[in-house]
Amino acid sequence: MKAVILAGGEGSRLRPLTLGRPKPMTPLFGKPVLGHILDLLRRYGVRDVAVTLRYLPAAVTDWFGDGAEQGMKLTYFIEEEPLGTAGGVKKCMDFLGEEDFLVVSGDAVCDLDLSQFVALHRSRRSVASLALCRRAEPLEYGLVRTDAQGRILGFVEKPSWGQVDTELVNTGVYILSHKAMELVEDGAECDFGKDLFPKLLARGETLCGWEVPGYWQDMGDCGAYLECVHDALEGKVTLDLDTGRGPRPAGVEVREPCWIGTRVSLAPGCIVGPYAVLGEGSTVATGAVVERSVLLGASVGEGAEVAGAILCKNAAVHRRAMVNPGAVLGEEAVIGPEAIVASGVKLWPRRRIPEGGKATASQVTAGETVPLKFSGGGVLRGDIGEEVTVETMLALGMLLGESGQVGVGWSAGEAAAMLGRAAGCGVAAAGGTPLVNDAPCPSAGAWLAKTYQIPVSIFVSQDGDAAEVRIFGPDGLPLRRPEQRKLEGGLLRGEGSRAPAARVGAFETITGVRSSYAAEAAARARLTTIPLRPVSVWVPKTGGENQVLAAALTAMGCQVSRGEGRGMPTFSADWGGFRLTAWDETGRPISSDHLLVLLTRIELENGGGQAVLPAWAPAAAERVAESFRGRLLRLGRDGEEAQRLWQELPWMWDAVFAACRVCARMGLTGETLAALNHDLPAFATVRGEVGLRSGRGRVMGAALADPAARSQGEGARIQVGEGWVYVIPNSRRQALRIIAEATTLEAAQELCGQYQEKLRALDERE
Repeated sequence: MKAVILAGGEGSRLRPLTLGRPKPMTPLFGKPVLGHILDLLRRYGVRDVAVTLRYLPAAVTDWFGDGAEQGMKLTYFIEEEPLGTAGGVKKCMDFLGEEDFLVVSGDAVCDLDLSQFVALHRSRRSVASLALCRRAEPLEYGLVRTDAQGRILGFVEKPSWGQVDTELVNTGVYILSHKAMELVEDGAECDFGKDLFPKLLARGETLCGWEVPGYWQDMGDCGAYLECVHDALEGKVTLDLDTGRGPRPAGVEVREPCWIGTRVSLAPGCIVGPYAVLGEGSTVATGAVVERSVLLGASVGEGAEVAGAILCKNAAVHRRAMVNPGAVLGEEAVIGPEAIVASGVKLWPRRRIPEGGKATASQVTAGETVPLKFSGGGVLRGDIGEEVTVETMLALGMLLGESGQVGVGWSAGEAAAMLGRAAGCGVAAAGGTPLVNDAPCPSAGAWLAKTYQIPVSIFVSQDGDAAEVRIFGPDGLPLRRPEQRKLEGGLLRGEGSRAPAARVGAFETITGVRSSYAAEAAARARLTTIPLRPVSVWVPKTGGENQVLAAALTAMGCQVSRGEGRGMPTFSADWGGFRLTAWDETGRPISSDHLLVLLTRIELENGGGQAVLPAWAPAAAERVAESFRGRLLRLGRDGEEAQRLWQELPWMWDAVFAACRVCARMGLTGETLAALNHDLPAFATVRGEVGLRSGRGRVMGAALADPAARSQGEGARIQVGEGWVYVIPNSRRQALRIIAEATTLEAAQELCGQYQEKLRALDERE
């Protein structure tokens, strides 16, 4: 069997380790990672190999040549333009012929049992077989859903936690038939996971996925690289560790396991290990300690300490300096005497930390940045000055500035204003135009983004010492997960651009957002052109969201009193203006869940006859849809159609529009809020959580095996008797979130408790 190795990757997330080299050429135990892949293929008798190249191809061809030294025959295929994984293989089809062939990624570390993989493939006669492995946190991979016989049911590329219902991920190791490649056009860009495999499934072809024995680890970032090193030293993966190994000099304390290469200088009195890898040309002076680290030809001075770090070629750590876990020093980076590099800091090549200095933030091509991580709901949360800093916002603005115009707003504190202005400065530095606005709350910022069709907008709000940063697209909705990932990666890699002085962007100002936002909410939410009965309401005095809400209801003709009381309904806009809560005329609270179902009824009865809800929203809305013979879509489950309708119905996700919509119904019919709520199907919801020992995807997959379970695209909904349970992974911790729904509060509480116990049992079993 012939093989194709995909070796065109740039390895941007591995920087600075991969600066100046393609990712498959990353050094690992004295040879490039690609060399270990060739070793694996040779062990299983594969010697005729095609290698696809794109980024710095000469680095590969110069090292491996025709493959004779490796006992292989290598044929190279260089892509002038990116073709994607499947497009690159398509270019090799004349070389591969008519027989089934193997595809392997050139930048992963693995020792999968290829003989068993081939046998499994031949036993099912599938057009494509995929080697799978389990990952407890699979967000950086492609999920593969299979049935009990190994037949593939679907794919989810780079999922959010809400989409995780299995731990099985795509390793990028395939056996393909010639037929599988027929759908790939010559010279066209095409990816296996995102394009070709879903097309084959849609055409009814059989694709199989197998958990193949052995080790596999995508060397996605520097943390994964160190994990591969540790696993190899522990014997978890079979690699050739003899080639390039050098002697161990006397007088050196070596704490196993370790790997020491040739031409390594170790002074008496130094300590190396455990889990240390010292590549060719490395130097460790007297009294220095190097543990759980990789030196790729770097030097560590007298009395210095390096723990859990990666030091690239010719990096130097001088006398009594300290490099902490997770740090990465680029080529020729210099750490002065008694200086400190904090955990997780990356220094690009030739960066210098002076004597006695301290590097607490990464220093990359775009300046000092720290990684940005979005939480569920598309929000960046953190303490001001720690997780959310001026430097972070400046770098974020520089990335967003590449879009041209960028909305910039803030509320609720001087710290939020500082952070917002920093983002605006970053936008201008990148040559973009910061549109600084007076939006009083995040939902107003989202409305502005949609109204003005601003390519991207950022809004910073403050809550005491913490900040929340929201970023919206031109549709006024949070950025989707691929866009969030792009920003996260751009910050990590320091990709933000800086314009020359002549092209620095100019600040512009947009005012009057509150009144315009309130006026549109009042106008769009009306159900009729005829005059409405006046509705008297309470609106709390606190928060910019409620200022807008009061203005919008007043514009509708409502009689608005500020504060809280009884005798008339109370509406409150919370969570930045994206969640509505209410109390009826008697002071009885009406939950956000009940208001969503009420809004669904209004839309089906008085609106367009169809509505859309999040995946987690109550199942009672389905009963409402049935009673009005309307159509109810779910986000995630119903694809782009649901997403488009979601944009058209702002009262389903904007508290100001929602309150106006409810009041429009009350003004049209004369009903009280209590009566409207009473006419809904009887239901109550209770929320809970279950901490897990095993992986979230594993337990979600077990829960979905229940015949009563239905995948919602994000999370799963399970019918339990007359009630429902919605389960979704928690994006922040090793746990599953539960929403139990039943006809009464007591029944919902009991159902929540029962399902918590069931999930714990599944967790223990898995």
